[in-house]
Amino acid sequence: MKNTVRLSPIERAAASLLEEMGYAVVPMRPCFPTPHKPAHLMALRNTTELLYLKLKQTPRPLTGIPAAEQFCHTDAGLLRILFPLGSKTMALHLEIWIRNNGCFTCLEVLAEGLREVSHV
Repeated sequence: MKNTVRLSPIERAAASLLEEMGYAVVPMRPCFPTPHKPAHLMALRNTTELLYLKLKQTPRPLTGIPAAEQFCHTDAGLLRILFPLGSKTMALHLEIWIRNNGCFTCLEVLAEGLREVSHV
């Protein structure tokens, strides 16, 4: 029996966009002992670029980076702890994508804060 992971609609939408950008996408499993996922998707491109992606959804738009940092503060901190930046063998990117009204706002998690990046 094949062990498959079901993707939520937001995970499917993000995975589709990543695949269009040339990434091979792997869904992350819930962590033991809690079902909370520190990252929803892991994506690899050209065997040298690795992306851990946390997905969030909000019913209203966030106005600017300060509002996004407040909304994602806990998740950004968790990503920094679990996936340390600074790999010498691979370009590691930690990102949080926030979905609002069907569109994603993409934020890269840096050591000192968040920065908006344009993927989609």
